[in-house]
Amino acid sequence: MTNAALQTLWALLIVGGLILALYALARKRLLGGKLGGNHIRVVEMRPLLPKASLALVEVRGREYLLAINGGNIQLLADLGSGESLPPADFSSILADNR
Repeated sequence: MTNAALQTLWALLIVGGLILALYALARKRLLGGKLGGNHIRVVEMRPLLPKASLALVEVRGREYLLAINGGNIQLLADLGSGESLPPADFSSILADNR
């Protein structure tokens, strides 16, 4: 009985080690060893309906207004570089792009 328990324990340890090794390899290959950077930042989000919202997103110094509903994301406006403009609130940006 003890022999079977030890064999089962060793098998579990080997399988667990293989799973961890495959996870590390997949993470390194798919993500290039990085878990993310500072290139994408969600500035603000506004809910419109239970499953729909607007998002103001900054990507590498450029701002984008996105519509998000269900499983879809749509670009509403490319607001350009946010560096040359003074910081504005979300409502005024939305009003300017109507």
